Amino acid sequence: MSVFAITRCVYDDDIKQELLDIKKLSLRILEKQRGFVGVKQFICEEMNEMVSVIEWETKKDHEASMESLDWDPVNPTWMALTKGGKITFEVNLFEAH
Repeated sequence: MSVFAITRCVYDDDIKQELLDIKKLSLRILEKQRGFVGVKQFICEEMNEMVSVIEWETKKDHEASMESLDWDPVNPTWMALTKGGKITFEVNLFEAH
């Protein structure tokens, strides 16, 4: 049964383009992950918020992806933005019933 990772990211105005660049790179990384099914991404510009719904074949596939070294090119920038207070980010897993 599929598992859905729903991410929510709220960002400061001044990093929007940088965040969009990270999103493009992240999509290329996701597409290479085992068990990745697809993703839908949404942006609410009025609230500076991005939401992604990422479908995985299994919870194990999602967890393995989060530990993948493939994310190394993205992680330093992501961590700097988070620690600098430029973004807030959360991920929640949902299963279809």
